[in-house]
Amino acid sequence: MCRSFTMKFPHYVRSLALWERVGVRERSGAGRHFMIRGGTPRPMIVSGRVLRWSLSWFLLTWLGLAIAAPVVILPESEPSLIGGLTLAKTSFNPSRGEALDLTLDLKQAADVTVRVFDADWREVSTLVEKKAMPAGESALGWSGKNAQGEVVPDEAYFFTVEAEAGDLEEIYDPTAFSGGEEADLTEASLDPSVGAIRYRLPEMARVNIRIGISGGPLMRTVVDWEPRVAGAVTDYWDGKDLDGLIDLWEHPDRKMIITYFTLPASSVITYGNDNALDLDRVFEADARTKPERNPQRAESTKISRHYRIPRAQDRAPTIKMGFPNQVGEEDGAVVLNGRSIVHVDLDEASKPHFQSAKFEIVFYVDGRFYAEEETGYAPYNWVWDTSQMDEGSYLLTVNVSSFKDQIGIKSARVKIVR
Repeated sequence: MCRSFTMKFPHYVRSLALWERVGVRERSGAGRHFMIRGGTPRPMIVSGRVLRWSLSWFLLTWLGLAIAAPVVILPESEPSLIGGLTLAKTSFNPSRGEALDLTLDLKQAADVTVRVFDADWREVSTLVEKKAMPAGESALGWSGKNAQGEVVPDEAYFFTVEAEAGDLEEIYDPTAFSGGEEADLTEASLDPSVGAIRYRLPEMARVNIRIGISGGPLMRTVVDWEPRVAGAVTDYWDGKDLDGLIDLWEHPDRKMIITYFTLPASSVITYGNDNALDLDRVFEADARTKPERNPQRAESTKISRHYRIPRAQDRAPTIKMGFPNQVGEEDGAVVLNGRSIVHVDLDEASKPHFQSAKFEIVFYVDGRFYAEEETGYAPYNWVWDTSQMDEGSYLLTVNVSSFKDQIGIKSARVKIVR
């Protein structure tokens, strides 16, 4: 039987402690309801030597009618070299030979350079460099490959334009006025019959979906700051915790939090190449990094703390949990007696990014808080005096939370004996 219900989501959870404190508001017949705090839409401008806000943006904001900018980047009313940059689509599959068509509009002839950058502002490719281009519209294309001719990993990418004509020079850099803004999520629905989480994004964004137990541990990160296109989005979840030990679809205290921040204007998402290249090695060590260009943002704009964290580091670390002095195992559960050591560590893939980081390490028994170390390091040994517990079977969960809001999860079934 399909049970579909609507949800709204809570404000941005910034740490493990806040995850524990966020409550769930119920509404009869409509599921679980939350709210997320938001930011402002991005201005519709082209940036020049001096980056400016458009009059239309101020008027729309003042009137309360501001909307998210479309893919076409609109120029200011005063003369400039760069009239606009249009992307034909917001996502494509370069692994199948698909390419992205772009249209560059120049107000006068200029020497033009168009570069592609990844989410960490590393240069991926140069489409044209100091190429003489006429006034009006010119067609460009990107194959979805880097400078070495390799298909890029599944990720979000954006474009910059540099134009020169005589003494006049302009730069279109979407990161100067867009990207990273926290924004409102309208609503979402869960359909356990097909394992679907459905929601709608007002603009292209990077999404994080976390599921856990209200007042207790985070149990699963379903989407870990992955890019998504604007409009209707469906992500899938099997209803289980990370270790597949419990069914959270039917858990009475299940809690879900969806947060996101916007991508820069003129972004495109590639797909179809999730395994071919690793983000850590796709670029040369000396890859050119795009400079900061005097961001022009309204003072009220809230920029996500995750926006400028390198993508390879802004992910949930994988956690290992062992029991060095366990008595044995029984029916898939670790058997413990008396004072037992619980060894928590990072897996090898996570160590390069998190080895020296401080963590808040919190243990939960059957979804309830049990013990914590506010400033711990991995590896970490916790001595659990199981003599304080009744004999029986339990679910032990550890949340390892960095101070940059990355949360690792590990659960194990334990059986305590005398």
